[in-house]
Amino acid sequence: MMWFINDFHFQILVLELLFCLRLQRRERFWLRFIPAAALYCALPVMVPGGYFFPGFVVGWFTFGFLVMFILSGLLIWFCFRMSFRQMIFYCCVAHTLQHMVHCLYRVTEQALSLPFAAAQAVQMLYMGVICLVVYRFLRNHFRDSDTADVRNVHLLIFAIVSTLIVYVLSYWTTSQEQETAGVLLFDFFTCLLIVFILLDIFRIRRAEREQLIMERLLRQEQEQHQLSRATIDVINRKCHDLKHQIAALRSMSREEQRQSIDELENAVMIYDSFPKSGNEDVDLILAEKSLLAEEERVAIRSVVDGKGLSFMRIDDLYSLLGNALDNAIEASRQEEAEARRIVTLYAAPKGGLFAIHIENPCPREPLFLDGLPVTSKPDTDYHGFGMRSIRYLCEKYHGALTTGWEDGIFSLDILFPLGGQAAK
Repeated sequence: MMWFINDFHFQILVLELLFCLRLQRRERFWLRFIPAAALYCALPVMVPGGYFFPGFVVGWFTFGFLVMFILSGLLIWFCFRMSFRQMIFYCCVAHTLQHMVHCLYRVTEQALSLPFAAAQAVQMLYMGVICLVVYRFLRNHFRDSDTADVRNVHLLIFAIVSTLIVYVLSYWTTSQEQETAGVLLFDFFTCLLIVFILLDIFRIRRAEREQLIMERLLRQEQEQHQLSRATIDVINRKCHDLKHQIAALRSMSREEQRQSIDELENAVMIYDSFPKSGNEDVDLILAEKSLLAEEERVAIRSVVDGKGLSFMRIDDLYSLLGNALDNAIEASRQEEAEARRIVTLYAAPKGGLFAIHIENPCPREPLFLDGLPVTSKPDTDYHGFGMRSIRYLCEKYHGALTTGWEDGIFSLDILFPLGGQAAK
C-alpha cells in the first residue's frame, strides 16, 4: 500500500503542488483541496483495471493516464488562483519531471535486477531528489509571491507538444517495443533538455521584470518631479492670488475689508490644517498630497501616529503612503458628488500591530486579480505598479495587505508587526 505514492497520478500531483506553493489560494482552500485531492487519488483504485480499464484503451494507446493528467491540472486550478496558461504550463513541466523519475527508476531496476520492494524504494528516492531540486529552484526564482508569467504563446505550444510527444512515445515504447536502458537514458536526457528550456522562462521573466522595474522607477522619478512642480505651482498660484487680494484691500471699505480678510483666512486654512503626526517625513507626505488633493477638489481626513512608522526607511515610507494616497485621490476624482470626495486615512497602533486603513469613494467596482485591483488604464506595464509596490513593501516589513470594495467605497488595510524590521 505504501507504494501508492509511486503511482503516476500521485507523483504528477505532488510535482504540480510544488509549483503552486507561492500561489494565492482560492477561498475555502481546504474545503476545496481535501475532498478534491482524495477523490483524485482514489479514482484509479475505484475504476476496475485502473489506468488500463478497457474503456480507456484503443489498441496500444491508453487514455487513462491522459485523463488523470488532465484531472490533476483541473484540481490545482480549482484550488489555487492561476491563469489557464499557467495551469497548462505547470502540468507540462510536472509531467516531464515525473517521466524523468520513471526513466531513472526503470534504468536502475534493469541494471541491478532489483526486486519489487527495492525498486519501489529507489523510485521513491528519485522522486524525493527531483522534488528537492525543484523546490530549491523555485525558492531561488520565485520572489515576492511572483508566479510564472506565461505570456509567450510559442513557448506554451512547445510545452504542450513536447509533453504529448513524451507521453505518446513512452507508451508506444512500453506497449510495442522493448524498453531498454539505452532508450530510457535517451528519454531521460531528452526530458532534462525540455525541462531546462521550459524552466528558463523563470530566469528570462525575472530579468525582464528587473529591467521593467528599473524603467518604472525612472518613470516614477519623473512623475514625482512633475508632482513636486505641481505642488510648487499650487503654492505660487495661491501666493499670487493673495498678493492681488492684499493690494485690493487698500481700496476697500471697512466692511469689504472685513469680508476679504475672512476669505483670506479661509484660503490659508489648509496650511494650518496640515496634520502633525509626530513624524516630519509623514507630515511632509500628507502636506504635499493634501495640496494636490485640494486642486482636485478632494479632501483628505487623517488620524496618523507618525512615530509608529519610524521603523520604515524614508524612501519606503514615501512610496507606501504616496502610492496609496495617489491611488485614493485619483479614484475619488471619478466621484461626481464633490461632497463624497473624501479620502480617510487612519494609521496607529492597534492590538500589538500597527494598522493603516485608507478609504476612498470608488463608483465602479474594480476588477481584482491576486487580491489587488487591476488598473483600468491601457498601459498595464506602468500603471497598476503602485499597488504591487505597496504589496512588496508590506512583505518587506513582514506585514499583510488586504483590499476590498463595498457600496462604492474602496478600502486598503495594512498590518505591520510593531517594531518590525525590513526583511534582508
